[in-house]
Amino acid sequence: MSVALDTAAGYDTAAVTERDNHTEIRTRADEALVAQAMAGDTSAFEELVRRYRNEVYALSYHFVKNREEAWDISQEVFIKAYRSLPSFRGDAGFKTWLMRITANHCKDTFKKRRLQTVTLDGEDSPDWAREESHPGQHAHAGELGAAIDKAVAALPAKHRMAFVLREYEDMSYQEMAGVMQCSMGTVMSRLHHARKKLQQALRETGVLEGGEYGH
Repeated sequence: MSVALDTAAGYDTAAVTERDNHTEIRTRADEALVAQAMAGDTSAFEELVRRYRNEVYALSYHFVKNREEAWDISQEVFIKAYRSLPSFRGDAGFKTWLMRITANHCKDTFKKRRLQTVTLDGEDSPDWAREESHPGQHAHAGELGAAIDKAVAALPAKHRMAFVLREYEDMSYQEMAGVMQCSMGTVMSRLHHARKKLQQALRETGVLEGGEYGH
């Protein structure tokens, strides 16, 4: 059985980074929707798509820095989530489970893209890093924003994911641990290394003098 994802077609780009102030209430209702979806009610799953499409798209975009690719990833994530519902055991909330699928899919996509770049161009750098401009640059101010985007793209996948979840998605350490499937200590260690690597990279480019990046 397949699920219609037409409801996901209208991503509100203005609300991609908007935080939901009613997450706790919404999460409790998720359990009922998941149960209905597992029983074959596709309309229940479509409601879950509507609730979390912006979060899935935002994480995808922050990782791949390409709107069309982020859209494709989002569609694939929801299809995979629907097909994987029988394996959802409720150990974590539906959103955490969904974002975990998104994170893993983003990492797989990014690995494939880097391998293709190496094969075709002989350079281990993302395609978008060689473009004169990209959507991410409009979210930051000038040279520093572009340098940060490029430096984040060069991070190892596990460090990049930690940085994206914390700095772009504003997740708590506990939420990050659920998505990344590791301890909070590991989360903090990866985030620390990510910030150190970014700080070093930005200093090498001459756009950062002293101090540390991140909070």
